[in-house]
Amino acid sequence: MGLFAKRPGPNRQVSLTEPMPFDRIGAMLAVLADSGDSGAIEAVDALLVQASLHRASDVHLEPWDEGVSLRFRIDGLLHEVASLPVEHHARITGRVKVLAHILTYQKDLPQDGRIDPEASGCGKAVRVSTFPTVNGEKLVLRILNPDPNLFDIDVLGFDAETTLALRDVVARPQGAFLLTGPASSGKTTTIYAMIREILGRRGPSTHVVAIEDPVEYRLGRVSQSEVNPHTGFTYEAALRAALRQDPEVLVLGEIRDAETARTAVQAGLTGHLVISTIHSGTAAGVFTRLLDMGVEPYLAASSVVGVMAQRLYRRACPDCAVDALPTTRERLRYSVAEGMGTVRSVGCPACLGIGYRGRAALGEVLMVDETLEGLLQSRPRTQTLHEAALSAGMVPLFEQAARCVRARLTSPEEMDRLFPAPGAGLHRED
Repeated sequence: MGLFAKRPGPNRQVSLTEPMPFDRIGAMLAVLADSGDSGAIEAVDALLVQASLHRASDVHLEPWDEGVSLRFRIDGLLHEVASLPVEHHARITGRVKVLAHILTYQKDLPQDGRIDPEASGCGKAVRVSTFPTVNGEKLVLRILNPDPNLFDIDVLGFDAETTLALRDVVARPQGAFLLTGPASSGKTTTIYAMIREILGRRGPSTHVVAIEDPVEYRLGRVSQSEVNPHTGFTYEAALRAALRQDPEVLVLGEIRDAETARTAVQAGLTGHLVISTIHSGTAAGVFTRLLDMGVEPYLAASSVVGVMAQRLYRRACPDCAVDALPTTRERLRYSVAEGMGTVRSVGCPACLGIGYRGRAALGEVLMVDETLEGLLQSRPRTQTLHEAALSAGMVPLFEQAARCVRARLTSPEEMDRLFPAPGAGLHRED
């Protein structure tokens, strides 16, 4: 049957509906791109289809001296797919720009665009970002998965206690709930799942306003807006305007500055449920960050109902995970009992040889009680808050990671990647 299969439309082809090995993807794209501009159209379509079939969240096309590097980000990690001939770079880049409705002749400034689902070839919207480098323009294409089942608190992978805490938050009529974590740790997906839960509980007539940068997914029955600093429509300006729109639930993509922080926290005291993200290393560190941004301790204590630090880990592929005898270091680090084993990821066709398939979330939830409210008045150090939260029952991220290893949901190597031990890499242990 060959490498390609016809699909509707004149002279349109896409790759077969099965994920190809990486080396075949590179060969396929090179053959297509060799046939000129029409081949570039087919190459971009086939590239996006294969990326989607491989469950890639992002596609990286980066020109180097020796060729154009093609990489897929799958379950959070970048995988090298192929190196394409340099002469194909201009045609592929030009085709992506046309689809994304951005300037094809602008090559020395970053640009952002969006490919609509009906034009992408894979049936999904794609966010496009270009970036000039000394070798030419680098492209990063984010494939937006429209699967509504993703936005369900029960399928995010949190443990029972975290899921219960999230449901407690969405049931509240007011207050601020803040999420923290590194980029691509699933914060936006968690927020969308919380919005969906709110609409399910309170009904579609609930007035939800979401201010984002950018809007990742279109949600029904939610007023979604994108900030645009170039026109003065910043998070702070958008938030102040949204408060005049009689909202019940306010969602902010991120709290970036002191003014937005104060306004958002104040809104949590005045009859609104506010959900947002903020940069901090731990759940307790969120309060230190707020105080550093000028939020008064009494305001943070009385408005913020809870915070959550989040991470995503890769699940061991259930089709190829094998029993493994933990090393002494792994047994001690993850509290694996004598006689108990762990799992090791091998790789098989079902997981495309990676050894992991899909991701799940860990959430370190700190709910504010009377003790923490009183403690916040004295502007405590982050460690003091963290220890108080542990005494109140908070389960830290690493303990949740250890539970996942003991439950054989993933391998010790995966959690070592997420939570490197002090001095990791300086020496090997047994």
